[in-house]
Amino acid sequence: MSFDLRPYLVIPKLIEQPTWGGDYILKLKGWQSFFSGGKAKIGQSYELFGGSFLSTENDSRRLSFSMSNDHRNISLNDLIFQNPEAILGEKVAKRTKKMPLLIKFTQASGNSFQLHVKPDTKQTRWSPKAESWYYLEDGLLTFGIKKGVDITRYKNICLLIDNRIKILSQAVIFKKISLEQARKEAINFIKETNPWQFVNVHRVKKGTVVDLSLGGIHHSWEEDKKTLPHGNIVYEIQQDVADNASTIRCFDQGKIKGDGSVRNLNIDDYFLFIDTDPEHNNFAKMSRKNIDKQLVKTKYYSLNRLVVEKPLDKKTDGSFRHLFVEGGAVSITTQNAAIKLTAGHSCLIPAAVYHYQIKPYEKTSTVLESFV
Repeated sequence: MSFDLRPYLVIPKLIEQPTWGGDYILKLKGWQSFFSGGKAKIGQSYELFGGSFLSTENDSRRLSFSMSNDHRNISLNDLIFQNPEAILGEKVAKRTKKMPLLIKFTQASGNSFQLHVKPDTKQTRWSPKAESWYYLEDGLLTFGIKKGVDITRYKNICLLIDNRIKILSQAVIFKKISLEQARKEAINFIKETNPWQFVNVHRVKKGTVVDLSLGGIHHSWEEDKKTLPHGNIVYEIQQDVADNASTIRCFDQGKIKGDGSVRNLNIDDYFLFIDTDPEHNNFAKMSRKNIDKQLVKTKYYSLNRLVVEKPLDKKTDGSFRHLFVEGGAVSITTQNAAIKLTAGHSCLIPAAVYHYQIKPYEKTSTVLESFV
């Protein structure tokens, strides 16, 4: 299969999450009526990853694109295999022959206390994973441990909670108590032990950027259903590394699955690799908000926010470009094709395109631009 010097619509991989997903993602995409009568709870939309499929449709709002699941879909892996330099860019292709980024559009409530190891970590089964967040709405999170915290006590609390949750899990599996009763007891026990006493809890405003690419930094999303009914609406850019190879967890919010099982945690490793440097755990120094253009710049990826009020002439500059419309609608024009890209949708521009133009359909549109 040959590639063309054109923008390709990215067919998002939608992940249903009945317990913590919602309708925000489908509504922004204009797809709510196409999935389960608008009742599907989507937790994540993979906007770009190694397993992405692409489409040559020229309008993201067309029904034919929203139902894309036929033989005309184009495998990103196949395109890269055919000509990695043309798709990824020469510098990227020298390092890898696969898409190095995972970009997710997420709606989530509380998740686990976790961290990723630092990039230079040696002799461990864990792989580093640089990750950054851009908040599309107000949210609630934890970032870093509190200054002067007693790490030993923090670890003991996590071990205590994990042990209690495992006991409740076994009681459910062997039908000694109901799932409802186990979950109630888990909530009460966690309130008593309060693991949040050891970490920094922050409310963040729409437009906040959180950079976790340093590694070793504690983080989690939190929930407040009264003031944040949508949970956390986050645009994530990260290295495409498998979760089970990179994410180290010490507390899973006491979650017990429908069958009574619970997630295995890695408490010892979490405390082995946690960064306790007060500077690195200072949220004010490791986050930014109200940024005009450059949201994130690391050696792994860059993320820009483009306000499109008039035609913008752009260059790929040796790397593929991934464009996601945060608001409004734009046209993307290259040598051989033009597409209409609407809110909540993405396109991929091969590095070999070189020149392309972004033009607003509405008075002001905003586009998130990712590249390596």
